[in-house]
Amino acid sequence: MLRIHFTSEDLARTRIATTADPLWEIALSMYRLTERRGRGAFAAWRSRTRDDLARTGGMATVRRVLAPLFPSKSSYFPDFLTPPDGVLGLEAGVDAVLSTPRRLLRRELDKLAGRTGTPSWAWGLADGRRDAFHDLRDGLHSYFDTVIAPYWSDIQGMVDSDRAVRGRAFLDGGVGGMLAGFRPIMRWEPPVLSMDHPVDRDVHLGGRGLVLIPSYFCWGAPVPLADPELPQVVVYPIQRDHPLAAPMGRPASGTPDARLLGPTRAAILRATVDGATTGELARRQRIYASGVSQHTQVLREAGLIVSRRMGTQVIHTITPLGAALLAGPTGGGPAGDRRPRW
Repeated sequence: MLRIHFTSEDLARTRIATTADPLWEIALSMYRLTERRGRGAFAAWRSRTRDDLARTGGMATVRRVLAPLFPSKSSYFPDFLTPPDGVLGLEAGVDAVLSTPRRLLRRELDKLAGRTGTPSWAWGLADGRRDAFHDLRDGLHSYFDTVIAPYWSDIQGMVDSDRAVRGRAFLDGGVGGMLAGFRPIMRWEPPVLSMDHPVDRDVHLGGRGLVLIPSYFCWGAPVPLADPELPQVVVYPIQRDHPLAAPMGRPASGTPDARLLGPTRAAILRATVDGATTGELARRQRIYASGVSQHTQVLREAGLIVSRRMGTQVIHTITPLGAALLAGPTGGGPAGDRRPRW
């Protein structure tokens, strides 16, 4: 059991990350790829990912470079692989990984060696060898591009939906109400947030606050950092509204949303940018809730919105794919650029 102790200052500094963190998604997807836990929920993604890695030749890099750093035999992996900069995007996160002080690299690699063993190439990181840093950088980038980037819009859409639900809980009950809303995966009994954990320990935030990071590939219990002295984060599993069966497409470039969707459906899509319930959409469009439900079903099936039930209400939020459609030909990057824009 992990128990995180808050002060009033910690509550004021607690927040939910604005996006999925690409480095945490890399780390946790590695476990989904190699472990039995969650195999059914990720079956379609696993099958496609293995095919994609085999087709691109990336499986050899996964086995030699990444898999030993995220060992399936242990819940531990080095904290330097998931720095706080990851929420700023893949490039910023990888740069932070490669800028880790050598003494910290050696300490965490020593810890990994005592658990499951450290791959021989990784000791070069602690020795400052360029080839080791190149291997890690290329491994992280190629894995993300092949395994996660094709689904990023879908993942971020579900993360945005989760944030909308957490935001409503915050507006209704403050930080305490938001933390209470994480049951059953986390239990808020002021001033302590507790959750299942392989090691029984207490973490006192002491004014540092806490960053909660929503994750698609997190399975079961939330995941904290191993070192309680670092700025604290907890990665938690979001509700997966549908499996990542295939990469999300892009809207036709330059197609006006009103012409493609119709004026009512386009207006509903625009109204979901900040999240809206079915009732709110009905009032804004002056139509019956049943009519809104029909429109949101079409938008949801097209991958343009995500709908999440919260008590008796359903909250609808736009996905990055939907936002790209609203933005028109100036939104997003080139059609062939699969890396996310932050």
